[in-house]
Amino acid sequence: MNGAPWTPELVSVVIPALNAAPVLPDQLTALAGQDYSGPWEVVVADNGSTDGTAAVALRWQHRLPGLRVVDAAARKGINHARNAGAAAARGDYLVFCDADDAATPGWLRAMTAAAREADLVGGYPEPYAVGHHRACSWRAPVHPPDRLPEKMGFLPVALGATLGVRAEVLRALGGFNEEYAGGGDEVEFCWRAQLASYTIDFAPDAVMRYRVREQARAVARQGFGYGRGDALLMRDFRTHGLPPVTVLTAARTWYRLARRIPEIASPELYGRWWFDAAWRAGRLVGSIHHRVFCL
Repeated sequence: MNGAPWTPELVSVVIPALNAAPVLPDQLTALAGQDYSGPWEVVVADNGSTDGTAAVALRWQHRLPGLRVVDAAARKGINHARNAGAAAARGDYLVFCDADDAATPGWLRAMTAAAREADLVGGYPEPYAVGHHRACSWRAPVHPPDRLPEKMGFLPVALGATLGVRAEVLRALGGFNEEYAGGGDEVEFCWRAQLASYTIDFAPDAVMRYRVREQARAVARQGFGYGRGDALLMRDFRTHGLPPVTVLTAARTWYRLARRIPEIASPELYGRWWFDAAWRAGRLVGSIHHRVFCL
């Protein structure tokens, strides 16, 4: 983005949601407490929920500006829901967040301020757990406090839980890639944008409270999806400079995972082991499916 700093006329907060009725109220309550003074709206993209997510969202219409629920059930997947929400949004700046997190009061203000100088913006996801507080230690830190993370040693990434993009940029890129679901979904978009010469920046004050998985099965399911997503990213970006995974590196990683098996007995560590094991399994399955080497 070149020229004078850009200011959006209308900000659209887009929330993809699937069976989020139990958790969505926390996010909507948090959004109702935003200190952003400009015009904005909220769009909930319902990805085929069967638990009354849409009805829950509509209860906040009197508390959130322009809140609407749009049908995003044509295809399962978070990127389809993001695209459907973006298509229905009226804003020239789109800010995406997840239904199960909770924005801090200054989140939207900081996300919008950062958009003055960049095409894409990533906020800071602050992990938290509701009941099982050890769950915060089950994942290696997903985001450094002072910059955007670099996935797989390649380009910076704004996590989908707190991602802003100018609407015209999203349209120029053709939206989110709906082949990605459950892993690598926002990574693919951020990398594709940067390879197309769009800029990306970090908004450290845009803090989103990021709810971690608290059950080992859910942690493993998430890790498996991330692993499959890594293999898909390798398929799509290896010709663009994504560093390859060497046989030696893969062998060392699997060996270290095997040596960590005793962690399964530790209340503090067993969730991290299951995440890492499922992540590696996902990479293996993805490598076979996409015919790449990403172990």
